[in-house]
Amino acid sequence: MRAPTPTALTLVLMLALTVPPVFAAKKVISPETSAGNEQVDLIATIFLTHEEATQKLGMDPGPDIAILQVRVVPKTDKPVQVAADDFILLAHNDGERNKPFTPAEIAGQGAIVVTNTADQQQSKGKKTTTTGGLGGIIMGGGSSSPGNPKVVALGTKVDEKKAGDPKLLEALKAKQFPDKETSEPVEGLLYFRLSGKHKLKDMAVLYRGPAGKLDLEFEH
Repeated sequence: MRAPTPTALTLVLMLALTVPPVFAAKKVISPETSAGNEQVDLIATIFLTHEEATQKLGMDPGPDIAILQVRVVPKTDKPVQVAADDFILLAHNDGERNKPFTPAEIAGQGAIVVTNTADQQQSKGKKTTTTGGLGGIIMGGGSSSPGNPKVVALGTKVDEKKAGDPKLLEALKAKQFPDKETSEPVEGLLYFRLSGKHKLKDMAVLYRGPAGKLDLEFEH
């Protein structure tokens, strides 16, 4: 067989370099993220979809529930106070910032109902301002950065006619993140109401507790 000439080899190499690959590697974003400082290390794993949340809890937690598994590892001999309220779930794409709901707020009698009031306010020509509500939902204005989130108008109210779900309440309580002072690693689940559609790359966890401030991003 005749060997290709140097000119032919050069042409083949040039074509290989100029033609883009047919299959581009898709970037995979991990559902686990971590951060730390001199006092603690934090490891968080998010279960964002309804199917993932149901599998993690072992039963259906209901619609619009995201679950965050959090592990806090103290790094000094001095105990640190930990609590669910130290954490905020941030959606960069629309600026929604939520603090965890308690099991009773999700599955107890007269559980909290979350409503999106942005469309109603815009249709009436009203400017949305910072609001608050039961369950620790936080809203703000501006860009979607952690310090200056977009406006997301979410309202919360107690549905006094809503019957509780004892089995779901028991499951949520059994795995919830504890509120305690500890010098040992501690782990548990946080439960968030999260409206709309969000991708993993849009999410972040903000820690604002006694051990300082940490931002845990799922896309690095």
